[in-house]
Amino acid sequence: MSMLRSFSALLVCLLLVSHARADEKRIALLIGNQDYPAEVGALTNTHKDVRTMEEALAAVGFETLPRFDLDEDGMEDAFDKFEARIGEEADAGHEVIAFFYYSGHGAAAYDDREARNYLIPAKETITAASHIFRKGVELEEVLASLQASRAKAVFVVSDACRNELKFAFSKSIADKGMTRVSQRPGMLVAFATAAGETTPDDGLFADTLAEEIRRPGQDAVVAFYQALAEVSDKRKSSSRPFMAPGKLPRGLCFAGCTAGPAAPAQPEEPTRKAEYWFEQEDEFSFLQENVVLKATVNGLEYTIHEFGYGAPTVELLKDFNADGTLDAIVSVHGGGNCCPAEYFFVADMGSGHFLVSKIEDIYAWDPPTAELHEGRWVAKFISSNEGMNTDDFKQDVHLYALKADKPELVLKTFKREVTALVELRSSMFGLDTDDAAATQSISFDMDDDGTADTLTCGFWSRWGRLSDCKVTLATEPAPIPVYTACKRLGIVNARQNGLSLLVCDSDNVHAFNAASNAYLPVEN
Repeated sequence: MSMLRSFSALLVCLLLVSHARADEKRIALLIGNQDYPAEVGALTNTHKDVRTMEEALAAVGFETLPRFDLDEDGMEDAFDKFEARIGEEADAGHEVIAFFYYSGHGAAAYDDREARNYLIPAKETITAASHIFRKGVELEEVLASLQASRAKAVFVVSDACRNELKFAFSKSIADKGMTRVSQRPGMLVAFATAAGETTPDDGLFADTLAEEIRRPGQDAVVAFYQALAEVSDKRKSSSRPFMAPGKLPRGLCFAGCTAGPAAPAQPEEPTRKAEYWFEQEDEFSFLQENVVLKATVNGLEYTIHEFGYGAPTVELLKDFNADGTLDAIVSVHGGGNCCPAEYFFVADMGSGHFLVSKIEDIYAWDPPTAELHEGRWVAKFISSNEGMNTDDFKQDVHLYALKADKPELVLKTFKREVTALVELRSSMFGLDTDDAAATQSISFDMDDDGTADTLTCGFWSRWGRLSDCKVTLATEPAPIPVYTACKRLGIVNARQNGLSLLVCDSDNVHAFNAASNAYLPVEN
């Protein structure tokens, strides 16, 4: 029996490793620093982080180069040897996938008001901001060097920004949290925290990412999105670990892109269909003093539930609990623009009995949609972090099923951001910004005429959003308005009607409309 188990384990390992194509070479450098002087702050988990990631990467075909407690010279030597290995395999005609993972202390330091990210070598005593410039390893230089290598795709992971770092500097000089990096073609850069924030030395990020890397049939970029969403959820954080995904080759999966099992057949139509409706007290107002949900089944009318004050809607009708009866999702909105509606599953239990259960942790302004997940109907919600904040915009995708007659979250991920060349974010403003004249601008050649144009936005503190945005061309003094309010507004590497496209928040693309002389949303 033990021989059979050993053979089975070997077979699984070989299947995972085989996901690297014959003409592809995967190489990973992993550095774990925790031997820091007391003045810097001790760490205890980074070596384990490296081992966790090493096992996952080796399982999907990577040659791994683990290194521990490297000083500045040691880190430089490790990078040189890593890039040399990439060059050797490229010379041999292989398409190289490079992966660099760092676990240890890191920080941002400001030089002439420009924030730069640094990895902090082991054994180095850093007690002043000037030490970071002299003894730290600048992440931007690492990124530039790896981008210049002949790797087909590069993944860089900074599992740094630990709470334990003993910085006491002004944030105008240095910061324990790292700052954003630009997207680079062929490279994905991921951080264990949101920009400017810190994380505990608990191994959560490495454990979660390692699990997603091993998942068969999953796109490499999706693996990172899934890991970052799960880390944010487990930490109960209002902001998400930051990622800069440049354009990567198609069909790149860590554990193979082979399709999973065939999609299950469409569920059978319910044999008993209730007709759900809300009693209308006041036909002249969508807001009712007492919202009453009713249903008609086989000609019999039933009163299901009283919700109190609000504006009700029957959103979806499906057999959500797969018992052969038609269920519903209903919403009740309390009025005003401060908050979205509340949502409820309504299950037909038979014999005139109905079960109403509230779906928690949903902050969705758009109504849900129904889709199939593992052979049964689920409700898909897209929640956003709206409100009086300047947090980076995020849209969580929740799939809720009705199991054991209770709502159950069966999947949580988040919408991917359309890549922007340059962008404005509401985080560039402070929440106390109340000066209507306060603006932020970026320069870019919007019309490809060789001259720099300007994208400018003000700030709407009520919703923490960019507002009154406009594009001003160098050759046209009259600004072109952008009819939107975003937490992120970026310039996309594509043009329509002679001007660059813009992306609002995650993926809402806007194009110049010549007829209205304005930027308007693009349908589909």
